[in-house]
Amino acid sequence: MSHEDVGVAEERWRMRAMDRAHLGAKSTGDKVEREAEWCHAALSNVLDATAKQITICAHSKRWWNGHIEEKRSQLVREKRRRRTSAATAQAKAKLQKSFCRAKDKMWNDNLNYLRGAEVWRALKFANPQAGMTVEALTDREGKEAIKIAKKDEMLRRESFPRNWDDQYFQLPPAGQSHQSITDQAVKSALILLSIRTAPGPDKLSFGDVRLLWKWDNERIVELAKRAVSMGRHQAVWKRVSEIVVRKPGKDNYTNLKANRCISLLSCMRKVVEKVVADLLA
Repeated sequence: MSHEDVGVAEERWRMRAMDRAHLGAKSTGDKVEREAEWCHAALSNVLDATAKQITICAHSKRWWNGHIEEKRSQLVREKRRRRTSAATAQAKAKLQKSFCRAKDKMWNDNLNYLRGAEVWRALKFANPQAGMTVEALTDREGKEAIKIAKKDEMLRRESFPRNWDDQYFQLPPAGQSHQSITDQAVKSALILLSIRTAPGPDKLSFGDVRLLWKWDNERIVELAKRAVSMGRHQAVWKRVSEIVVRKPGKDNYTNLKANRCISLLSCMRKVVEKVVADLLA
């Protein structure tokens, strides 16, 4: 966002947070849960209303050019005229050829601009790789999963096995560690975390959390204090996005063990975890 957009977003945030009090020492667990949920929802709404919306379409491709646009318009005209299927098929074939030529030109132009060791970056795009679509997955017991729902269930069971011996217990009374959390401790934790880290399902990156810190740092500090005092994560921080990636160097990716899951967590959760880690260090 531009500096003007950031200023507009800050003003919108202050209007939203004007009548909402910060957490305090006597805040209950339910109030902390609602505060964490509100912070995520309010910040998302403010940024969505201010930031420029990105629309992904065919024109977003780097190889899209005026020649392709012309061939695409010809195909649309043929379909509207309800010409014979042969004329429509010919127009479609010309459009496909335009795609191939544009992609080849972009690839060759990129190769011409590479210098020195940069040419090795193109190697990973030139080597033949297996397709990312796996028809079926097979677990260690030989069971096969073909449908998406079955694959999802199998990956969850393998990556996050349930321990039936887990015992649920009552949390001990809150200690005094949360009183050691200061503005400087939260700021240091936020600065040390990389803004390139992928966000969780809330889509709020560390860059967004840093904006919130500039606008309303006291709210973040109090939220971190109350979370540490409660001794557990808030419900909104427990939502994760799971990304399935292939383990390198495997011969058969239909084998379940040849894949693994990566968890994308909430950035606000990572800030609190970093604060706690610094307290324990």
